[in-house]
Amino acid sequence: MNPVISVITPIYNVKQYVGKCIDSLMQQTFMDAEYIFVDDASTDGSIEILESIISRYPDKNIKILHHQINRGLPASRKTGFEAATGDYVFNCDGDDYVEETMLEKMYAAVSETDADYAYCDFFLTYATGERYMHCPTYTTPDEALRKGYLGGAMKYNVWNKLIRRSLYAGVVFPVDHRKGGEDMIMLSVLSKAKRIAYVPEALYHYVNINTGAISKGFSEQRLIDVKYNANTAIEYLVNHYPADLTKEIAFFKLNVKLQFIITDDKSRYKIWKDWYPESNAYAMKNKNLPLRTRLIQWCAAHELWSILQIYNFLVYRVLYRLLYR
Repeated sequence: MNPVISVITPIYNVKQYVGKCIDSLMQQTFMDAEYIFVDDASTDGSIEILESIISRYPDKNIKILHHQINRGLPASRKTGFEAATGDYVFNCDGDDYVEETMLEKMYAAVSETDADYAYCDFFLTYATGERYMHCPTYTTPDEALRKGYLGGAMKYNVWNKLIRRSLYAGVVFPVDHRKGGEDMIMLSVLSKAKRIAYVPEALYHYVNINTGAISKGFSEQRLIDVKYNANTAIEYLVNHYPADLTKEIAFFKLNVKLQFIITDDKSRYKIWKDWYPESNAYAMKNKNLPLRTRLIQWCAAHELWSILQIYNFLVYRVLYRLLYR
């Protein structure tokens, strides 16, 4: 008999964190789940830790799959998905961890409403302290798609969601474009849902120890991959979604390139100018975003770069590092 939930966890060189991740999964109060761990050719001892921990849980339904070479997150998720047999799929990252009641509460939410897609709040977990991240309340998949994913009010990451496995039918995992935006497959997945459920409780811990992430470099390949995955998501919605999304897709384009102006690195401002210039006219129209974010986009559309530099320095270099270091 197939399990109700398939939990897919890619693992690649996360030795420092993987033990806490695996323990949090093995200690779930929900019993009818299979756990699929995908070794993406890890070299740091992460898999030895995995094997040691799961040996203490002989009653669990566990599969360990191996890649001979490192293939990246999209390929690892695809490998795990192809081995999944549950009615629902939950994705966890190997350096994160979950509350022990996560699967139980997420499944209760989909069971009560016969939902295809459930999401919950989460924590941004830092070296010292956590930040509670509230998700918006949406009652229909269309509202979540328009206001949440395309409008930018909700993250389209894969890891705080329980999704009916059948929604992934026809979804192409971007195995050749792995360095950015692979979570954008969630747009096409959500677009096929009939009912949605929200659990207003933080059940997932997204571990973010690099508080200097704003200064990370953008390789040429990363830029190619982000653009490819964004264009793929847009093309899917244009060709398959039954309603017009013109305005919302413009919002999405602005949000995709927002990362290039939330920085004091002026070299990235040119990337912002070059990407999706047709969306700039919508800079102040997306009321799903906070006013300050719309103002940042408006400043970029009017090339007020000095104002952006001052803002980014004060917020990200000073305030955030004091609060979340």
